[in-house]
Amino acid sequence: MSGVEFGRPKCPGFRLVRVLLVNPPSPERLGSPLLGQQYVAAALLAGGCDVRVVDLAARRVAPEVWPLVAEVEQFQPDIIGFGLFTRWVWHAYAAVARLRGELDGKDRPLFVGGGAHATVRPREVLEHGFDVAVVGEAEDTIVEVARAVTAGGEIDGIGGTWVRRPDGAHVEVAQRPWRKDLDGLAQPVTAQHLWDARWYDDRASEVAPGGLLTSRGCPARCNFCANYVTGRVFRHRGADDVVHELEAWHARTGATFFPFWDDALTADLGRLAAMCETFERRLSFPLQWSAITRASMVKPALLAAMRRAGCVHVNFGVESGDDAVLAAIGKGIRTEHVVRALEWSKAEGLQTACNFMLGFPEESVSALERTLRFMQRIAPLVDTFSTLGVVVPFPGTPIYEDWHDTFGFGDWWLREEYARFEPLPDFDDMELFRSRYMDDANLALDFFRYSKEHRALIEACLRFKGEHNLTKMGLHRRDGRPVLEAHA
Repeated sequence: MSGVEFGRPKCPGFRLVRVLLVNPPSPERLGSPLLGQQYVAAALLAGGCDVRVVDLAARRVAPEVWPLVAEVEQFQPDIIGFGLFTRWVWHAYAAVARLRGELDGKDRPLFVGGGAHATVRPREVLEHGFDVAVVGEAEDTIVEVARAVTAGGEIDGIGGTWVRRPDGAHVEVAQRPWRKDLDGLAQPVTAQHLWDARWYDDRASEVAPGGLLTSRGCPARCNFCANYVTGRVFRHRGADDVVHELEAWHARTGATFFPFWDDALTADLGRLAAMCETFERRLSFPLQWSAITRASMVKPALLAAMRRAGCVHVNFGVESGDDAVLAAIGKGIRTEHVVRALEWSKAEGLQTACNFMLGFPEESVSALERTLRFMQRIAPLVDTFSTLGVVVPFPGTPIYEDWHDTFGFGDWWLREEYARFEPLPDFDDMELFRSRYMDDANLALDFFRYSKEHRALIEACLRFKGEHNLTKMGLHRRDGRPVLEAHA
């Protein structure tokens, strides 16, 4: 296969290959760096690259392209790598078009797109201005791309890539196998210096860690899940490697609380129990951490071990309060599992959260009514319900593939009207904050053409969740009736 050629001549040994990593503009502002991008940056640093980062989705950075243009002109990167997420990919494509226009007639870097959207839509990524689309886990792939650049400027035969040829043809290379040795990955803390704390908090002197992953992959088959980057094969790090990372973060930032973002943290109960024991025995500081898991994947003894090891918060993916809907979406749990897991968690003194998703195409009006009643039932056991939650059909998922023709929302992410987002207002206008806190703009996108009755019940569920949370925060409106009373 003839590879892609680009840019200025490369001279091996003359200098390090320069890589600029970009989190593209997004209307959804972030309070910390993206963990996945930190892993990629750490891998490139370990591979001997000169790396810089521009986070145009950071809370204190203007979501404009001009800072990126300025950084490119100053840094003169050989590779510009974008992380692409379906929800905001329209903004990324617009930024790439603008940047390529600014570079017209100049030495052109290699444009590489990776992340969730590139994994499920690599051909589309190439059609929107990228030279290479990285499919799946990016750490090893991007380092090989950088080495190819150093060796002479040609990308040829690298696993896990799709390549746009000079003649416009697209060439797919076989997907790279999932990485088994997670302990061999460079840790995100080694790249932390690339992110400026002022991008997220203008008073901060150090970037707070965005969290940890102790494993990758999820064996579940939920029909709405778009996690194709790390796959369905569960792989985990060794406890010693996790302890090393926790100690490094604590030494650098003083942090003692860490969210664990594993998709299936409790998939291997023995592994997690052993890791908890290692935390108790080896950590030099009082660790606190949070977990995300399935209600059917916990036992009282495991929750007790997690609590002893510093776990303070457990988030359960519930999605629906109707058992028929749970079966239809492939969730693999029943409502009785949720009640039991919440009771066990509260018995251990853990804070609890429950995520619900609303508006599945299989969801009848009566099913939504049952979900609302189930929320009422478990509310005494729940500290926080997820905000938002209206179903979004992401490409590559069964819920997208099965329904996009029926409802006509194919390739919705390429339309500007789907790429809008209005953040919550400040506390300065508390009434507006309360009102907006109970909204979900995705309902207005109306992917599944909801009936008036469906819409009313989705709104009722959103209001119930919102008022529950506001009450817990001490921000509940003091006039008017509770949502369930008002709905009845």
